[in-house]
Amino acid sequence: MGVASNQARLMTLTSRQHDLEVRAQSISAEKMIMAMKSEAVALQYTNALNSAANATAASSAMIAYTGSLAAISREEKALDLELAQINTEHEAVKTEYDSVKSLISDNTDKSFNIFG
Repeated sequence: MGVASNQARLMTLTSRQHDLEVRAQSISAEKMIMAMKSEAVALQYTNALNSAANATAASSAMIAYTGSLAAISREEKALDLELAQINTEHEAVKTEYDSVKSLISDNTDKSFNIFG
């Protein structure tokens, strides 16, 4: 490949790296929202237990709490899986980026050594 095509490939890889980084940040923000949801569910459960007059109300509050936490946990696991996939792809893109950058440097050195 020529210098121009390598430079174009480098720009494409840079763009892909940035896209992956933005998506990873978005997932981190979504995980923060999940943490806030989890906190809200725990607060609701605590309030339900504090205001429950009998064991039946406490039992139904616990069932709701457990179900809500399970749903949040499933969402968090899905986000963790997606984040791991993004990190893997980011590492692969970074490796290719470094390789193309080295290739450009070598091509440039060879081109200018002709005149030296």
